Amino acid sequence: MQVSRAIGSTRDTRALMKTIIEHVTAVFDADRSSLYLHDVAKGELWTEVAQGLEHWPNRLRIPADHGLCGRVFATHQPVCVFDTHEEADFARSVASRTEYSPRSMLIVPILLGPTQCVGVLQVMDHRIGHFHREDLPLLEAIAVQVAISLENAELYHAQRRQFKSFVESFSTALDARDPLTAVHSINVANYAMGIGTVLGLSTQELEWLRIAGLLHDVGKIGVREAVLTKPGRLTTEEFEEMKEHAVLSRSILSKIEFIDDLKGLDVVAAAHHERLDGSGYPDSLRGEEIPLKARILAVADVYDALTQTRHYRQGMSMHEALRLLDAMAPHQVDRQCVGALRAFLGCGAWPIDHD
Repeated sequence: MQVSRAIGSTRDTRALMKTIIEHVTAVFDADRSSLYLHDVAKGELWTEVAQGLEHWPNRLRIPADHGLCGRVFATHQPVCVFDTHEEADFARSVASRTEYSPRSMLIVPILLGPTQCVGVLQVMDHRIGHFHREDLPLLEAIAVQVAISLENAELYHAQRRQFKSFVESFSTALDARDPLTAVHSINVANYAMGIGTVLGLSTQELEWLRIAGLLHDVGKIGVREAVLTKPGRLTTEEFEEMKEHAVLSRSILSKIEFIDDLKGLDVVAAAHHERLDGSGYPDSLRGEEIPLKARILAVADVYDALTQTRHYRQGMSMHEALRLLDAMAPHQVDRQCVGALRAFLGCGAWPIDHD
């Protein structure tokens, strides 16, 4: 029951496995427990979590056919060891490396289906005969839950990889409409993450900014190529058409069912052309009405646009673009975000208010 509650409370696989083996150690009144997973490429078992080795800089690795764990991994059969000193397969070299030599052990396979073994779960104690074969069913039941958790984690990461590849492919396809902006979305994503890093945003928020940066101009798919690639100044009508890409970005992204971590991405993507004084578009938002992430994207977007060559002008130098951004702050763009961009680029910065 404790393991089931732990599974339902976290998506961090390593933290979950640490919690599980702590419960396992407690319920079996043992010294320590460890979880080995199979590295297919290297033919090894490695410690995803191992109590007593928390101070190790690297994870413990052993050949997949080595020791009692290797036997259980190969045969898919659990073992209850009364005294390790009487076991020829006991990995004495591992005991020496870890400076811990158990006398009794329980080891069970972690199975995905009837044939695929992905690792082993072991419990160890210094007392001879501390475990009994009657203990194995409980440990096997916990191993089933570990297997389900690992499988769910892999499915989740596979979905994330699939989504990441979709975003990157979509962004590349959009930028490819105009050779002069072929890396614009990637640049905006990188600058936005740099600004966010200086401002102290979390890893999750930085990933959010990366995806928002890659997709912020998705609405340009609805802008005529003649307008996107026009070599001269846009007419009033053409500029109004160009401005519509922000609304279209919001419309397109609002139809994507983002996971909770990415909620609101459509709103921020549409707001990266808003200005603090209300002169931006599409909604003429002012000041704090503009989300922080949109203010970050705005600075990243302006900087990249200024430093890249366009059909109607040559790109500015880094210092020229930063001076122009300085002039735009604080009335049009966020002063703290400009300062963070300066710091990220190594050009000095104003003091950053992390509050």
